Amino acid sequence: MGIRPEDSNRVISHFEPELAKTTAFPKERKQLSDVAMARATLSSDKIWWIHGNGYDLSRFVERHPGGKEAILLGRGRDCTALFESYHIFSKDHWKVLDKYCIVKNMKASDRKKDLFYDIVKDRVAATLRQKGIDPIKNRGASLSRSIYYCVVFSAWVSSGFAHIKGNILGSFLFALSGWLMGALGHDAGHFAASRIPWVNDLGVWAMSLICNPIVWQHQHTYAHHSYTNEFDKDPDLHHFDQLLRVHKKIRHRSVHNYQKNRLWVAVTYAFVCFGTCFWIPWSVLSSGTLHSVVNWQDSNRPSRRIGLQLHWYSYNFFIILLPFLIHESVWTAMLSVYVHMATVGVVFAIFSQINHLNEISVESDMESRSSNSTPSKSITKGSWAAAQVETSNNFAAGSLLWHCLSNGLNLQIEHHLFPGLNHGHLHHITPVVRDSCREFGVVYKSYDSWSDLMNATLDWYGKLSINETKGR
Repeated sequence: MGIRPEDSNRVISHFEPELAKTTAFPKERKQLSDVAMARATLSSDKIWWIHGNGYDLSRFVERHPGGKEAILLGRGRDCTALFESYHIFSKDHWKVLDKYCIVKNMKASDRKKDLFYDIVKDRVAATLRQKGIDPIKNRGASLSRSIYYCVVFSAWVSSGFAHIKGNILGSFLFALSGWLMGALGHDAGHFAASRIPWVNDLGVWAMSLICNPIVWQHQHTYAHHSYTNEFDKDPDLHHFDQLLRVHKKIRHRSVHNYQKNRLWVAVTYAFVCFGTCFWIPWSVLSSGTLHSVVNWQDSNRPSRRIGLQLHWYSYNFFIILLPFLIHESVWTAMLSVYVHMATVGVVFAIFSQINHLNEISVESDMESRSSNSTPSKSITKGSWAAAQVETSNNFAAGSLLWHCLSNGLNLQIEHHLFPGLNHGHLHHITPVVRDSCREFGVVYKSYDSWSDLMNATLDWYGKLSINETKGR
């Protein structure tokens, strides 16, 4: 979206009356060459920043086809990657967006196009159409995927009753089915379970045994997918700082010496859900930020704050407190809690952490790629899409079993390129994405098995167990 000649002196337009009253730029500053001034002057909770330009989309929120939660996720911060990766197969969104521009970045004459991404998008759209899938109308769950959701939900409910009745095996099965329900939660959290917004808004709560659904969308849908493996922007690099060192920039502690031991890693993974369901949500409620990396920018919305608290209290009651009210023995109750939380935690970790945490993936983020030896004229230089490919890993790409067990995380590369496409469609586009990456020299890492990829992650942990600064 370029700057039209008639817009060259425009700074603010299409704003709401109350914004106009409180925003007065001096006439001599009408060219807005200083975007920082605009950020400081305008009310931050009204602005969506995309490609350096500011947009007031508040009047469009209720009319957003993807639902208001999807669009509000980008309010008050840079949502360029969010905007680009969820408007894949159409260009109509640019026509709509232009109407709401209130801040023009005069330092750039046009948005920076990701030519590699454009090529892959066109090829993927053509592939989906060949398969009889409309990339816009049918991007949500297919009939077979919807049936799968229902089957897993039935198992989830049945095992949940067994857990409530104090059955240890029931607690274990409740954990496994809770992980598998995450398939619906993950799809819905990316607005990909359905094209109907309220279905996604409700469906994301299927993540409830894995993490807090409200925090998840800020942590994962927004931050992790926008800034994969960027140390100061991706919160997923900071979940385990106290026990595991996953990045060279994390200060080495003596406890990190143990992470070369696989048993230590397994024990750490057992506490993952204590963090995602208890500690992290409490921290976000208290501080309004996640690891000081991403802000909870809609904390002033009662529905979101109440939702976060509701999950926190409900999880603590049903998973942690209830076993002590049901079981006659305190030790049995403790075992029930541990079995459930450890099972979900370990399964979640062994399928999610391997997707991005190995040496080549961690060192392929946008910041690292911008300083590498890729020719400046290459279409992959500075490509956000290429960075998504190189920071992600696939495994057992042709296996339906591993696809189901991992909730589709075995096709992580395609998921990061097309997050708004249901996981059930990703296997259709894997060949064209892989071939396009090879054509343009983008490193596409697809491991033959889960164990191969898990070993690559464990090798990386082992390398980081060494304190590089010791003895200097």
